[in-house]
Amino acid sequence: MCFRWLTENDLPALQKIFSQPQVVRFMSTEPQQDESQARAYLQSIRDGFASGDLYQWGLEYRGDIVGTSTLAGIERDNHHAEIGFALSPEYWGKGLMRRAIPAVLGFAFERLGLRRITADVDPRNTPSLRLLAALGFQEEGLLRQRYEHMGEIQDALILGLLRDDWTRDNGF
Repeated sequence: MCFRWLTENDLPALQKIFSQPQVVRFMSTEPQQDESQARAYLQSIRDGFASGDLYQWGLEYRGDIVGTSTLAGIERDNHHAEIGFALSPEYWGKGLMRRAIPAVLGFAFERLGLRRITADVDPRNTPSLRLLAALGFQEEGLLRQRYEHMGEIQDALILGLLRDDWTRDNGF
């Protein structure tokens, strides 16, 4: 299992992952309907990387891309980014993200020199909240009725992890 850069060969996997309503339910995107949307999504990843404000990797497991992790909104002057992740439902509950996300955090803190990582999570997304808590993220605030997505009004729970806490709590 590893994170790697996404390529054109990964378009079917991206479309499969992000076409599932249960995957995008708590994200700011609609389910992808076809491979052309996956292609546009991959291009937005490349554009974000080129501009320096986004890194997104595919999670490869047993030869297949089964999820992604993202560092978005990278603010180099403020040493901050937001983390996100998505996983195909057939891999939920297997601990893949718990084993994989520390590599993303290590990259953010050590390679990019960031000081702070935040996560914006719907409070109903308990698996993501459990994962983030296990990684040392702390709740920092609730933004009520922050989003309207797929016909739902959604709150946003903001969590944060500081490099100092990551180093101390995770022995990185």
